Amino acid sequence: MLIHHGVRGSIPCANFETSKYGGNTPCVEIKTHEAQIIFDCGSGFSKVELVGETPTIIFLSHFHHDHIQGLPFNDFNLKNQKPIYLTSGICKKEILKKNLQKYLSPPFFPIDFIEQNKLIKFVEFPEISSMYKEFNFDKIELNHPGKSSGYSLNLKNKKFCYLLDNEYENFQEKELLQFCKDSDTIIWDGMYTEKELKTKKGWGHSSIEEGMNFGAKIKVKNLIISHHSPLRTDKELDEIKLKYSATNLLIASENEKLDIYG
Repeated sequence: MLIHHGVRGSIPCANFETSKYGGNTPCVEIKTHEAQIIFDCGSGFSKVELVGETPTIIFLSHFHHDHIQGLPFNDFNLKNQKPIYLTSGICKKEILKKNLQKYLSPPFFPIDFIEQNKLIKFVEFPEISSMYKEFNFDKIELNHPGKSSGYSLNLKNKKFCYLLDNEYENFQEKELLQFCKDSDTIIWDGMYTEKELKTKKGWGHSSIEEGMNFGAKIKVKNLIISHHSPLRTDKELDEIKLKYSATNLLIASENEKLDIYG
């Protein structure tokens, strides 16, 4: 089961024009019988229930605020006693811990959250892959300022790819097509439309239209557009959804669930 906890990019935007699709920043959860898997800890991470017997694994794509700002605002410290494995595809675990500790300590945060937290276990990406071989985890470096990592997992012959914060360029195509080959579900960075992208070169994001073209090349079953612009209203997203209603495009909506293993 895939659950969207945050679908907005850059900044949270909770107002009457964004209430339908949601205003929290990126966080995606995949629940299976084997593990609870989280991609990114934007403000939507505050809603994730980190309880139960299955292990929790968090993959961070990168360190921009909208992908880590929710980490200290989940109440798992109060409810949960199991370890939470935290990893990233763009750096070693020492750098991962150092960067998060810098962000989540004075003067930027009231306490040293990482030092006080005893449940988070920083691990290398290959180590996670070895621990949970049944998921066949993989990673790919994306085109984003400061680096970002995309991820894939393949469980029960169903392949899922997470590709937020990527500025799609022609030089990526061959490698990205190979990475996403045989995917059933892709979450694609649709921060902009093709028209908007013309004035946003170098900002590190792709367009909805680029996602449609890419998805068609690999014949993906579900192409999920996420990381919506904070300026994108519900009305505009409804119009995009209607425009592509006859296609496999899905507009990510907060709290929405999708059975990707059905």
